[in-house]
Amino acid sequence: MSTTRIIDIGGRAVIACFERKRVRNINVRVRRDGTLYASMPYWVSYAEAERFILSKSSFFIKALDEISRRKDEEDEWKNIDRESEERFRELISELIRFHMPYFAARGVSSPSKVVIGHYRSFWGECLNKRGILKFSTRLIGKDEDLIEYVVVHELAHFLVPNHSEAFWNIVGSIIPDYKTRRKRLNGKGVKR
Repeated sequence: MSTTRIIDIGGRAVIACFERKRVRNINVRVRRDGTLYASMPYWVSYAEAERFILSKSSFFIKALDEISRRKDEEDEWKNIDRESEERFRELISELIRFHMPYFAARGVSSPSKVVIGHYRSFWGECLNKRGILKFSTRLIGKDEDLIEYVVVHELAHFLVPNHSEAFWNIVGSIIPDYKTRRKRLNGKGVKR
């Protein structure tokens, strides 16, 4: 049997679902919809379970903020118009074509496939054994020089699959200011 309560966590009214189970401890997780789910031993009172959640409020606030951030990103992705996405695809293709002679001279074949998708965990990805490059739609609207950095970064992985000094030397030989661009892309520098 479960019960639902509203708990004030850091000034936020959060819905928490409590369920008694054959468990030894109170276990709480944040659901994707921003609610909490707590499984608790039969002998623990709801008040005690709430106190446990409140004792970990800073953790839950961070988790709820992250869920909210992801939801905003998903909403942003839904609002990307087809025209912007098509222009982005064209730009990625142009940048790959522009930089391919450097890599072709070093034995790299053109990518077998270029995938554009809404990836949250990376800007770009190289699946070098399969010849696939992936780029996140989160790059749409970014400055072209930052998108170029991501394209070169991923193409460089065809030559060096890790982030060793050799890898960064390749990136730096094509984009001497790659460190500045990387900081700007990740929000750690002043945008020009």
